[in-house]
Amino acid sequence: MKVVVLRDRGSTLAVVFILIFMAAFMAPLVYMFLSAAGGTLFLVLFIAFALLIFGGGLYGVIRVRSASKKAEAFFSAAEFSDSAVSLPGEMDFEVGVLEMRGWWSGGKNRTYHVSRKFTAERMSRGSRIPFIDGEFKAAVYSDGTGFIRAPAVRVLSEPYRDVVLLFLTSKGRVEGEGTVTVSTQEDSAQVSFRGDGKLIRGSVYSTLTKARRVKVALTTEGFSFEKILGTGTSFEFSALMLPEESTVVVGNYKTVSPKSLAGSLGGGTLVMGHGEFTLRAILDIRLRPDVKAEEPFVVELEMEEAEKSEENEFEEEWGFT
Repeated sequence: MKVVVLRDRGSTLAVVFILIFMAAFMAPLVYMFLSAAGGTLFLVLFIAFALLIFGGGLYGVIRVRSASKKAEAFFSAAEFSDSAVSLPGEMDFEVGVLEMRGWWSGGKNRTYHVSRKFTAERMSRGSRIPFIDGEFKAAVYSDGTGFIRAPAVRVLSEPYRDVVLLFLTSKGRVEGEGTVTVSTQEDSAQVSFRGDGKLIRGSVYSTLTKARRVKVALTTEGFSFEKILGTGTSFEFSALMLPEESTVVVGNYKTVSPKSLAGSLGGGTLVMGHGEFTLRAILDIRLRPDVKAEEPFVVELEMEEAEKSEENEFEEEWGFT
């Protein structure tokens, strides 16, 4: 089992910018205020305002770093095996599903936003948490735009309160095969695909006159999202739809985000998990809108009967019923 710790130190850029701003503009403003009538009062108000801004930025960085350190301390104290996480003592925790969305707003000075929702299915107390082989789905661009839904555990006991564990199982299989045909009067392309274990594989054959190339993209429902799997005229492609090995992600509920998770799992565009996905064929035509066609396929979570029985017994033993 792979363990990933989200080490988010917070951005010190805002604090540094504020310090530079204060250093660059404080001196002339101080001189101006002192020279003006009633300047002392204006100076006091200005300094108070500057300290308020600086204090707010510094508090944000300290908060993020404190949350990250709590997750790192939990990782150091806990023990991880292929089947379970052994906690550093008995703790209260809740088991459920964590859903997150990340998006950007603004123009040049963009701001990253995260919405989090933890849906608790049960509460328990113990010193061990079995690995949860439940369905998950992740679709995140490299800049953090996207969503993640995964089985999770949130710790309720101090000193690790709000530490959250996300479980990304490697169990599953890509089901489905077919052909996607996309065409205009002058151009046509056929994309054949099939499931191959944890992979979606395929090949492209095209006859192009006005189109520059064919693109094959992976999409999923609920989000305007595309991951390009290949481009050209005739080529083969493949994409891994599940982790190579089951993964536990350790973070803090207050700071975990699609951006931090995608960055820790490779840093590129992330599309994987269970459920329905769509394979999209795109004709890239110069000075004209792209022409698209698509077909769905499914990634199913498959468990052997023996594994299901063992999991049920394990959950009963450790209070998950």
